[in-house]
Amino acid sequence: MGKRKSCTIRELARHVGLSTCTVSKVLNYPAEELSIPKSTQEKVRKAARELNYVPNVNAQRFFMRRSFVIGLLVPSQDEMGHNVFHDTHFAEIMSGIEEALCGTAYNLLLLFNRPEYKQENRYAGMFSSGLLDGLLIWGAHRSERDLELLAELSGPRIFLTSIPDSGKENPPLHYIVSDYEQSARGIAARLKEDGCRSFCWLAGKADTSIIPQLLAGMESAGVIPSPDAIRYSDYTEADGERLAAELLENGTYDALVATAPQLARGAARYMEQHSLSIPIGCFDGQKQTRLESDRFISALTNDVAIGKNAVEQLLALMEAKKELVQMKIPVSFSDERIRTVS
Repeated sequence: MGKRKSCTIRELARHVGLSTCTVSKVLNYPAEELSIPKSTQEKVRKAARELNYVPNVNAQRFFMRRSFVIGLLVPSQDEMGHNVFHDTHFAEIMSGIEEALCGTAYNLLLLFNRPEYKQENRYAGMFSSGLLDGLLIWGAHRSERDLELLAELSGPRIFLTSIPDSGKENPPLHYIVSDYEQSARGIAARLKEDGCRSFCWLAGKADTSIIPQLLAGMESAGVIPSPDAIRYSDYTEADGERLAAELLENGTYDALVATAPQLARGAARYMEQHSLSIPIGCFDGQKQTRLESDRFISALTNDVAIGKNAVEQLLALMEAKKELVQMKIPVSFSDERIRTVS
């Protein structure tokens, strides 16, 4: 069976008796954004299906100055040390992105931030060539050497889950993150209500924007951990167990807080093995990944909302409806009260 012949937008316009501009709007914009009568829209879409209309991507870019492509830039596997889809926060953000893209004309292009691409400044070329209309950047660290390149991109872009440090002389950057100040403030306040006064902290990686947010949240609750009470590491249970041993062996602290649930679980395992009864709080949990065996109170991020807002706010930037996007998505807290590990 031969390949079905397609038609051009001009042929489609002649067939329905409308201008190419009107036909283009019907085919490229959500129905609710158009002032064109519903009957006319349906007439165009029906004819497009019958005549096998196939859009010319290059023509779209030239005439509409849009590619209808949004990029999602993520760290490479070499940089992360594991597949990006193993990160449950990222998977939930992707769910929100998918939900927000439904009903729009936009497609998502997944980009891996490999070292050779950074050297070529490939992302600037994608904007200048018209390949991308906007860019979402996930997983960027404040200390990354290439952060300046990402910050200097000319096209609309939003950082997700991290607040980049652009420097005092640079314009403010767009970001959407979980409200980690609220998270740390809420956890610290709950632990204080249960009588805790001396805190130690398994903080995770030192070069993320989460750290200053968590510090600010704890300080607002009246908790100021000393440098000796903080340990930085990877987000692993093994690190949580090892570093909890360093912090708790002298009996100095009556509460332990952890940035991630893996660290909290490692600390809990150490306490069980040594019959310690010390409350644990976690700053960065998720409702769907909490375990029945977890014996700590946790803040719960809303990553789906980050993904949905990311698309909606990026489109607003692209359409000049917004000048600045700086959003902190509220967290919730696990229902259970603090239970000590014993």
